[in-house]
Amino acid sequence: MHAQHPHLVVIFLIALIVLGPEKLPQVARVLGKAMADFRRITTDFRVQIEDEMREMERHTRLQQVTAEPSPYRPTDAELLGATPTSAEASPPATTPSPETVAAAATVPEKPADGESKPA
Repeated sequence: MHAQHPHLVVIFLIALIVLGPEKLPQVARVLGKAMADFRRITTDFRVQIEDEMREMERHTRLQQVTAEPSPYRPTDAELLGATPTSAEASPPATTPSPETVAAAATVPEKPADGESKPA
C-alpha cells in the first residue's frame, strides 16, 4: 500500500480482522465485480444522456432553420381530412339590391375616348 492512502491501510486491516484471511479474497472479488457493474451502468447512463442531449440540440437547430412561417395555414376540417363541398368551395353569389341598381342607373356614363357629349 502507498503512504499516500493511510486510510486504505486501516480499512484493509479492519476487514482482515473482521472477515479473516479465508473470506477476505471472496469479499474483495464480489466488491470488485460490484464496482465494475456500477461503472458500466453509470457509463451507459452517461452515454444515453449525452445522446439525448445531442438529439435535442439537433432538433432545436432544425426548428430554428425551419422557423420561417408557411403561407399555407390549413383549416381544422382540412387537418381532419374533410374535403369542402361545392357550396363551401365557392362563395355565395350576391344579387344587387334594388337601391344599388337605381343608383347605378342615374350616374351618367362618360365616353370612352375622354371627350364630353354635347348637352
